[in-house]
Amino acid sequence: MSNFYNFSSSEIHIFLILLDASGSMEDDEANVRKGLEMFKESFNDFYLSNSIVVSICRFDNDFYPGYFRPVKEMDTRYSTDGGTALNYCLIEAKKYLNSYIREVVERTGVQPQVTFVCMSDGSPCGDKASDSSGKNAIEEMNFAKITTAFAALGTQINAQFGVDHGFMANIDVTDRTALLNFLGVDLSNSCKEQSQSSKSLGASFFSQTAETSQSQEYSQATAQALEDNSWIGDI
Repeated sequence: MSNFYNFSSSEIHIFLILLDASGSMEDDEANVRKGLEMFKESFNDFYLSNSIVVSICRFDNDFYPGYFRPVKEMDTRYSTDGGTALNYCLIEAKKYLNSYIREVVERTGVQPQVTFVCMSDGSPCGDKASDSSGKNAIEEMNFAKITTAFAALGTQINAQFGVDHGFMANIDVTDRTALLNFLGVDLSNSCKEQSQSSKSLGASFFSQTAETSQSQEYSQATAQALEDNSWIGDI
């Protein structure tokens, strides 16, 4: 898979956004696509844009990795089908992200700042992996000083799932009509805030969203990333 390495900054910010693309998201397809377009467009005049790459990955019964591209060129395609192999895809997303991080470090000599965001409207169904395996994947990313964030969509799942799995930051987007604004405005603001911080925002990743979106309830996991960068050689 061809990815983007020609960073024009000594700062590198990597975002992997894992989107639920199971059949239950069918009615949200248009809002997700438009929200992703709004997210991309919001970075047009952002001063750190050239230091940011984004991968939009999808999951249903399987994991579908997306290219890491400059944020202003990110892929906004989205379609739905299948079940919710959430734990399995957390594991696969972690592997994919770790592989990319290692390549970036080898090619640039820069230790990137990394954020992993997962969005789902349902609990695991027809999963190939257990809850404990999914939790282990999040624990390993937390240990690696990757900011982990979970957004629960609709009413069939809530932020407690993310808390139980160990995500650092967790939020409920119970009003599905708010999904467009969440992707295009709230998530964009959170990612910009993270890219301007020298440290992981951790449990505060969704803090701006919580302050500005009355229909969304904010909850935090207590897990915080460690400061040790030696993880690169251990994963």
